[in-house]
Amino acid sequence: MNKEILHIAREFIGTHFPGSRAALLAGSFVRGDNTPSSDLDIVILDEDTFRKSYIFLDKPIEAFVYNDDSLELELFLEKQYGIPLLSRMCSEGVVIKGEEDASTLKIQGEENLKEGPSPLSSSKMDEFRYFISDLLYDLEGSRVEMEDTYSVGELTRKLPEFILRANQEWIGEGKWMFRCLKHFDPNIAKGFTNCIHEYHKSKNKDELIRFVDHQLAPFGGRLFKGYKK
Repeated sequence: MNKEILHIAREFIGTHFPGSRAALLAGSFVRGDNTPSSDLDIVILDEDTFRKSYIFLDKPIEAFVYNDDSLELELFLEKQYGIPLLSRMCSEGVVIKGEEDASTLKIQGEENLKEGPSPLSSSKMDEFRYFISDLLYDLEGSRVEMEDTYSVGELTRKLPEFILRANQEWIGEGKWMFRCLKHFDPNIAKGFTNCIHEYHKSKNKDELIRFVDHQLAPFGGRLFKGYKK
């Protein structure tokens, strides 16, 4: 762990949150995959609840501030929506203040990650299938390349979310969606990404459509007739 980054994190807590009970440094600097533009993610146990961005000692810092009640609620909501932002930060976090409370935060994060998200209801499963099916029908019938680009963009976001949630796996946003999909099944992640690349290179939709249909098949395939919300 970079000592300079740890020093900045501790100085930040001492300056902006001197009365806080605990703090964990998380994110890319802890994992070791930071880039020159990376910020410091810090989870803070205090009296208030908010998320705020700072520049401190020339470093961008994201502060995720919770109290006991809001922390418990956020961990619960992560299981419902499937995005374990707080759970992951707590689990991987390095203690920078309040050893006892911070260690409890780490345990809570680890347990939430291990349990996984709540299973999808049958109605939510159908909603995913219907939405993805609609995108496929649009792609098959469209002759407008610019419109296809947006349909493919929606598929890029929606199919991994469906695959992961249908298998009771965590999802993410942006780059984390790919990371979650790769963690679940590297072959699916690679195959889907290759189809997306091929579409953008050649504008050929056939391989992408076949791939998506193959992923829908174990869950009943496309859904249109009889769908009701």
